[in-house]
Amino acid sequence: MPYDDVMFKLKHCGKNVYIGQNVYIRYPEEFECGDNIIIDDGCVFTTRVKLGNHIHICPTCTVIGGKGVLFTMDDFATMSAGCRIVCVSDDYLGSGLISSTIPDYARCDIVSSNITLGKHAILGTNTVVLPNAQIGEGVATGAMTLVTRTLEPWGLYYGIPAVFHKERPRDVILAKEMVLKQREGWV
Repeated sequence: MPYDDVMFKLKHCGKNVYIGQNVYIRYPEEFECGDNIIIDDGCVFTTRVKLGNHIHICPTCTVIGGKGVLFTMDDFATMSAGCRIVCVSDDYLGSGLISSTIPDYARCDIVSSNITLGKHAILGTNTVVLPNAQIGEGVATGAMTLVTRTLEPWGLYYGIPAVFHKERPRDVILAKEMVLKQREGWV
C-alpha cells in the first residue's frame, strides 16, 4: 500500500508523526499512534498496534502475530534497530502441522499474547521478545537479549535468556520526563 494511503487509513495518527516510506502495516485501520513518533524504514507490523507519545522504532524492527493480538508501546519507549516482537508463535513440539496456511483442524498448538513495552522501556539492538513476555516500565535490554518472561520495572537485563543485572536510575529519568512535560505544556 503506498505511503500516503497508509497514513490516511490509520485508526489514529497524532502530531509530528514520521513513518518511513517502506514500512509495512498490515492492518492500518487497527494502528494508533500518539504525538512525536518516528518509525524508521524497513519495519513490519502484522498485529494491532497502539503507540503512546515520544516513541522511536528504529530500522528493520518487526512486530508479528496477526489481528488477534495487540502490541502496545507506552510513552517514551524505544525499540533499537532489528528488534523482533513475536506475539504469536507455533508450538514446534509436534502437536500438528506448522504454518499459517494450515487449516485449524490440522495445525499445531499456537502460543499467543498481547505484548506491552512499558513507559520509558528501551529494547537494545536485535532484542527478541517472545509471547507471554511483558516489558515493565523503565526496563532496558542489552543488544541481542532474548526475552521469554516478564521483565520487572526499572531493571537492566541482558543475555540469552534475559537476566537482571542492575537497577536503572528511575528518579533521574522521571525528573527529565517532568521537565519535558513542563516545556511542552503537558502540565
